[in-house]
Amino acid sequence: MALLETKNLSINFGGLWAVKDVDFNIDTKEIVGLIGPNGSGKTTFLNIISGIYRATNGTVQLQGDNITDLRPFEIFKKGIVRTYQSSRLCWDLSVADNILMGLYSAHKSSFFDVILRPKKANDEIYSSLQKCMDILSYFNPDLFRHRYELTKNIPHIDRRRIEICRALVSHPAVLLLDEPTAGLNDEETMQMMMDIHKIKEKINDICIIIIEHDMKVMERVPERIVVFNAGQKIAEGVYKDIISDHGVIGAYLGGAAV
Repeated sequence: MALLETKNLSINFGGLWAVKDVDFNIDTKEIVGLIGPNGSGKTTFLNIISGIYRATNGTVQLQGDNITDLRPFEIFKKGIVRTYQSSRLCWDLSVADNILMGLYSAHKSSFFDVILRPKKANDEIYSSLQKCMDILSYFNPDLFRHRYELTKNIPHIDRRRIEICRALVSHPAVLLLDEPTAGLNDEETMQMMMDIHKIKEKINDICIIIIEHDMKVMERVPERIVVFNAGQKIAEGVYKDIISDHGVIGAYLGGAAV
């Protein structure tokens, strides 16, 4: 049984199939890349998996459980986390505070605990902060030294790292990365690729789905690539086979798939 699996997954917006009949699976410890032209349905596919969109047809299963109709926070608690194309960070909070938000829903202390049992609430926050700093110090020791700086003063690549650390701190089963190297130069992209490999070393049993337009990333990071076009899966395989697939070439060049 695959860790995460979709069957006939589809979503329709006003008569347009943004994703249609997509069968997909990923197993523990696997990294799968999603590629395709702009508007091909890649991000919409992740939005369905993470609960932002409700599927019109089909199912999403996580470890054999149907999670298709769950809300985003319920899916998060099941073990699926994600990053986004555009930043979701709070600029006027510190690096540490932004990462700490990744554990907010895991906190058990109530409002009354804060008032009546402050030690319990403070101990929980301290424990969460330790988890955050453990992830951050492993992921990027230099960024760890800037953990109390405001996020708005942090370089773009480090903001990407903060978002990934915030997602990882809850130790998810599935990590969805939506264009993690967007806006990075070639050197920064190489650094980010190494960081993604470090995730696998830190959380050995995690599986990762990554959307990218940079083919250098797709060549070096995923073990397998799935290609989308017009909302449908048109090819699947290892990088060297995908780049020579006539249907994939046709999709990128605007010609008919053959």
